[in-house]
Amino acid sequence: MIAFPKKLAFPLFSPIKFSLLVLLFLGLGIGCKETSTNEDSIQPDDSRFTQKVVVEGLEEPLQIEFDRSGYVYWIERIGNVKRFNEKTNEVEILGTLDLTKETAPGLIGIVLDKDFESSRQIFLFYSAAADKGDALRLSRFELGKDGLLDIANEKIILSFPWEQPDGQHFGGGMTWDNEGNLYLSIGADSHPTQYSPLPFKNEGGRGEDEARTAGNTNDLRGTIIKIRPQADGTYSIPEGNLFEQGTPNTLPEIYIMGNRNPWRLSIDSKTQYLHWGEVGPDAGVDSEEFGPMGYDEFNVAKGPGNYGWPYFIGYNWAYNSYDYNTGVFGAPYKPDSSYNDSPNNTGLKMLPPAQEALIAYPYQVSEEWPILGSAARSAVGGPIFRKNDYSENAARVFPDYFEGKWFITDYVRNWIMVVEMDQERSKVISLERFLPAGQLTHSQPLDMDFSPNGDLYLVEYGIGGQGKISRIEYNAGNRAPIAKASSSALDGKVPLELKLSSEGSLDKDGDPLTYNWTIKGIDGKIVRNSTDQNPTLILEEPGNYIVNLEVKDLDGLASEDSFQIIAGNSRPEVKFKILEGNQSFYFPDGMIKYVVSVEDKEDGSLMDGMIRKEEVLVTAQYIPSGMAYPQLELLDRQDKLNPDTRLKHLNAKALVQKSNCLSCHLEDRKLVGPSFQDIAKRYKEDSKAFEILSKSIAEGGSGKWGDSPMPPQSMLNPAEISQIIDFILEINSENRENINLGTSGQYQTKAFNKRGRGKRLDSYFRTTLEMGSYVFLASYTDKGLKEKDGLNLVGKDYILLRYPVLAPEDADFFSEEGISYTPSTNDPGFIFTGKGGHIGFRGIDLTGITQVKIGAPNRFWHWSHFVGATIEIRSGSPDGQVIGEPFTIPSAPKGDKGPFFGEAMGPPAIFDVSKSVGVNNLYIVVKNLQAKESDALIMMTGIEFIR
Repeated sequence: MIAFPKKLAFPLFSPIKFSLLVLLFLGLGIGCKETSTNEDSIQPDDSRFTQKVVVEGLEEPLQIEFDRSGYVYWIERIGNVKRFNEKTNEVEILGTLDLTKETAPGLIGIVLDKDFESSRQIFLFYSAAADKGDALRLSRFELGKDGLLDIANEKIILSFPWEQPDGQHFGGGMTWDNEGNLYLSIGADSHPTQYSPLPFKNEGGRGEDEARTAGNTNDLRGTIIKIRPQADGTYSIPEGNLFEQGTPNTLPEIYIMGNRNPWRLSIDSKTQYLHWGEVGPDAGVDSEEFGPMGYDEFNVAKGPGNYGWPYFIGYNWAYNSYDYNTGVFGAPYKPDSSYNDSPNNTGLKMLPPAQEALIAYPYQVSEEWPILGSAARSAVGGPIFRKNDYSENAARVFPDYFEGKWFITDYVRNWIMVVEMDQERSKVISLERFLPAGQLTHSQPLDMDFSPNGDLYLVEYGIGGQGKISRIEYNAGNRAPIAKASSSALDGKVPLELKLSSEGSLDKDGDPLTYNWTIKGIDGKIVRNSTDQNPTLILEEPGNYIVNLEVKDLDGLASEDSFQIIAGNSRPEVKFKILEGNQSFYFPDGMIKYVVSVEDKEDGSLMDGMIRKEEVLVTAQYIPSGMAYPQLELLDRQDKLNPDTRLKHLNAKALVQKSNCLSCHLEDRKLVGPSFQDIAKRYKEDSKAFEILSKSIAEGGSGKWGDSPMPPQSMLNPAEISQIIDFILEINSENRENINLGTSGQYQTKAFNKRGRGKRLDSYFRTTLEMGSYVFLASYTDKGLKEKDGLNLVGKDYILLRYPVLAPEDADFFSEEGISYTPSTNDPGFIFTGKGGHIGFRGIDLTGITQVKIGAPNRFWHWSHFVGATIEIRSGSPDGQVIGEPFTIPSAPKGDKGPFFGEAMGPPAIFDVSKSVGVNNLYIVVKNLQAKESDALIMMTGIEFIR
């Protein structure tokens, strides 16, 4: 846990707006007891939590709800209302709303009625077809006798104007308090901006002036409203809202005003305080002309209030006042006496006092909250844990350690944090990460809440069937042990003497384990049993054996691990060696000279002639989309890296499968749409094939192959679309086999012109060439054993040559501190922070390399907060020999407003490495010992190796 001293805004349509981040169109285990053990109050071990995906293939899921019968409800922005049965794992569609075809938010909010078990009522917030994109409505629906949504009997609770198509921030969060009051968050209906959006050019400030909405006491946009729904479909105004009913130029529904885009809402069941996340504007630096940079916020409201936007951000940091007559900015607004003099304001001119945020954090590393990281941001929010919210029958309630703490998440940064507050709930005592990033597999979280069972559920946004719902379960009791089995050898001549090892097996509860080894022949017959922890095994007879280890704790919980042994034969040793040419990278006109060696204890070797050259298979493959060693190693472990494996289109085939293309297309015959072979024939000679097919895949269409429409595959990025098109166009290629090589010789590598768009790295290292990879594979299958069939073994070796530009996030080694990176988006923000850190690449050959060029911007988009750093290239380790001269990136220039792209991002760091040769692990070390821990030093976009 990290504690911090006393302190000195995604919502639908977040302001993570820069050219590479596409704005998304969206706008409890253990029974509850009176007393708890001391152990319950201790921070639980991470291993007690397990994340499980429960529903996949969802289309833009946004919010989640639970009933008391074991059903999980959610909405999808495209209009679907669905639920999942926790007991049967069945998913059903309860109904689909008729949404406007205009540019509009869609279905963006859901909450079950406070008495859902008896009323069967659901409240939905959406843009209805009948409103034609000009309004948003909150409606109440009921589940009919058939269990489906009775759409025909909709009760419209409230409706208000919405400015489309230019309005963006939508809000959509809903929750209840203990008195039956319904809270609804509503965005400010305006474009993303860098600073406070007071100036405007559109008539009436449409989509620009947020003084007309968030700063307007007579407008529901940019607020959180509190109402009490009535049985007849109307609502009343409860006590305790911001304005008394009848107050001129105000709306009595407003509970909280001054919101840019309030996101998920949660009520603390004990205090009844309202909690929410809110995303702020885009500016990366403070401005003397406009005011403070952008901050996201997490807020707690103990009562009604004005949270300042568009006049204040964060801890009441004031924007400069704006004179609508002269168009000039003046003195900062004052929190206790702010005013709204916009000509588009229909409410009060003098506004309620502005309230501070509980937590505020910018693009850069927050000096107050460095644990929150840096780069793009999108505060979502989450639930407050109270153990009394769960029944004694709840299976997996979190421990007392989390009592009263607020679970928050960020859609872009992808973390889950736990906030501990003081007793008054006015100050943060500590912030800590909930589970390590490597333990969580979620991406793009848009909602998070505890189920009545005690599990923490996550809604993971995704388009094109990429959305998911997962849950995190807590195990307060005994945990199953972990078995780990290994052997001193996996093959060899008989008699084969082996030392079996259970090293690595463990029980995280510290229980003693029992061990049971079982050795079986391939026919399933047991050859040997042993209960020793690390027994010795002698296999007298040749054969194929399966060795299995079961470990069991005192309560009978067990775990198994197994492996295969071949007795009577030894695996061949195969080596693919590059004699001349770079061993890490390929170049457009590069030539490599190579030789393959094979040695087998039973068969002999290539060198002595006992193994013929024709028996050794050597192949070369080019993969346009690129390949990395982890991918090859995984294929090898899965026994899928063979001479007949076509690596070139593996990624494309996986994408075709994942994006459900095969539901409409087959390779060799027509289904709903044309076969891939027919598509390839039509576009074989068309120079615009990539352009035409890219548009069809991304946007959909109809008419080219009949009347059946093709749905858009909007979840695919341009690089993935290019891979699929490349696969389709080559499906009829006559040369679909791998290139066979001799056991020695030379091979010229080529670079191919890019067709379509490249991957994320291509956005920063512009090139007309594909950033692909070459894989050279040598393989030999030995002759086995004459006395017994089926003991043949395969030896193989492979070499990977990559295009000479590497992405920092693809490094093999990372420092534990000093790096901030979020892989869930196309965000370029691989950022070094604090005093610095390092990344490292395994086995880099600098032979023939004269320069290394590192993209190290000190500003990007509107992020110009980088303080600079010195970059070193070191060999072998982060403290190894320095290669070339260190390069210093200066602090970002002040005063420029941006946006910053291309050369404006700053020059690259260039290193002379011409005196270095050979293959070594290569480390890039970034440091600035004068920097504060809260500083962002530089971004890193890529590393280029130049001959």
